[in-house]
Amino acid sequence: LLWGKNQFLISAKPSPPSSYLFQTIQDERPLPVLEVDEMEDIYEQIELLGFPLASPFDILETKFRGEIQTSQMLQHLDKTVRMVGYYVAKKDTRTSKGTIMNFGTWIDAEGSFFDSTHFPQSLAKYPFAGPGCYLLKGKVTEDFGFPSLEVEKMARLGWRQVKGMN
Repeated sequence: LLWGKNQFLISAKPSPPSSYLFQTIQDERPLPVLEVDEMEDIYEQIELLGFPLASPFDILETKFRGEIQTSQMLQHLDKTVRMVGYYVAKKDTRTSKGTIMNFGTWIDAEGSFFDSTHFPQSLAKYPFAGPGCYLLKGKVTEDFGFPSLEVEKMARLGWRQVKGMN
């Protein structure tokens, strides 16, 4: 309380320092211009976070984004199509015979989610190869009003390389 009272009653302003303990010298050297490589930044994001902050479709080697997008799947029921999707998650399960199959979740180039079914025959030939974008070929099916892709073939797509690195 005494300190609080003195703070209000004594209005003395602190005086600026009259001299410094050490002599200071102003440094006038220019800072170097740093080169920024977008791909190098993206690869560092993937290394640190596990995913790029940019759209993964922007860094693909190919410009192909699929024959159809998720919004067009219901118009292509029972047709074989090729789609490009960014791998989100998969669920491992077993068939009635005990063999492993997967259900996949993907994001297309427009940012919409779609699902896929990977039966044992296609999963054995074309397994998941980790995170990234994949080219999926399969038949469009529908369950309870929601489209899905029964995958026949699947391949992981490559990303562009950092300049100067192989």
